[in-house]
Amino acid sequence: MRFWKAEFFSVFFMDFKCYICLMDVLSIAPLLSFVVGVFLCVFVLFRKSGLGRDKRLRYVLAALVFYFTLVSFDYYAAIKSNGDNWYFGISYMFYHLVGFLFYYFVALLLKLSVALKKWVFIVIGITVLRWLLFFPTFEYESFDDFLEFLNTSSYAEWLLVEYLLSSLLNIVFFFLAFYRFRQAPTALVLNENEALKYKWAKVVLITFIILQIGIFINLSVNGFGFDNYQISMKFESFLIAIFFFIFTYSIMHFPVFAFSGDFEDLPEETKKKYAKSSLKDSSELFNQISTLIEEEQLFLDFDLKLNTLSEKLGSSVHHVSQAINQNAGMSFPDFINSFRIEEAKKKLLVPKPDTIFAISLDVGFNSKAAFYTAFKKVTSQTPTEFKNTAGK
Repeated sequence: MRFWKAEFFSVFFMDFKCYICLMDVLSIAPLLSFVVGVFLCVFVLFRKSGLGRDKRLRYVLAALVFYFTLVSFDYYAAIKSNGDNWYFGISYMFYHLVGFLFYYFVALLLKLSVALKKWVFIVIGITVLRWLLFFPTFEYESFDDFLEFLNTSSYAEWLLVEYLLSSLLNIVFFFLAFYRFRQAPTALVLNENEALKYKWAKVVLITFIILQIGIFINLSVNGFGFDNYQISMKFESFLIAIFFFIFTYSIMHFPVFAFSGDFEDLPEETKKKYAKSSLKDSSELFNQISTLIEEEQLFLDFDLKLNTLSEKLGSSVHHVSQAINQNAGMSFPDFINSFRIEEAKKKLLVPKPDTIFAISLDVGFNSKAAFYTAFKKVTSQTPTEFKNTAGK
């Protein structure tokens, strides 16, 4: 009996010590998250390799990390001053940008087209509306004053509706980004290492969505209250620090080349290796590639990969990509799509053409949306506009 009691108290005090240790860690979580965020921003912007040649990927990822760094600073300042500062909650004023930035980052990663000018105007409009809604709260210089205002005013209902709408908008963008990522075709058959990084990136994206939904539910259930909010701030900061370290590290090491098939998206060390290789004149290989694709009509296969061409030509995947990039001035998917669009033009101009959806499938696209996007990218017209203008 005495042994049982001793064992019980030993376990109890060990658990208690662990709890105290966790509380100590959580008490500095906002500051830790802020420091990690600053480090990651520098890492993303100045690391030379990773994310391919499109610098917009770095800037958008850095903007995402910076936002959550700002959130962590906001939490740290609010907790340290017990909510008695005029700039509390300033990060929330940019909360609606997270979903859009996240989707735009994934779109850039997958080489998807985005009507950026239109979305910039929409985002600016939403920003102005949100700031006008929050304008009456700018005069309060502490969290307690803000809460008192909410408790004595019906304005709290409007702010809650605004929070719900902003959160749902972000979550919709997160889901859409994950869907596009999961559905995006790759330019080559992934090797074991690349496939592992691809699966890991999907897990990270799902985790990000779950994290946002969790934060949304937590605040919806617990409501606004500084005592409860401090605990939420600490836990959220802790999760943000862990998540964004994993997220940024994973994305920076993600094989962008697998999606783009663009030789310039390879890591610098790989490009240097192949630049000194036996491929002295890429134009000869490029002519072989073009002839093979056209004669065997390989472009009609919607799942055509770089690996297929390399095997048929007896050349490496990177050499094939290099030859296309250097001679056609475009990535592998765009190069293949150029053949598909030329074939589609012929089908659109026959006396009684099939439906646009049927034509898109016939020429090697796996969806009508992908066909429209590629067609407009090549011709600056939609298939319908081309048919109407060229048929006259």
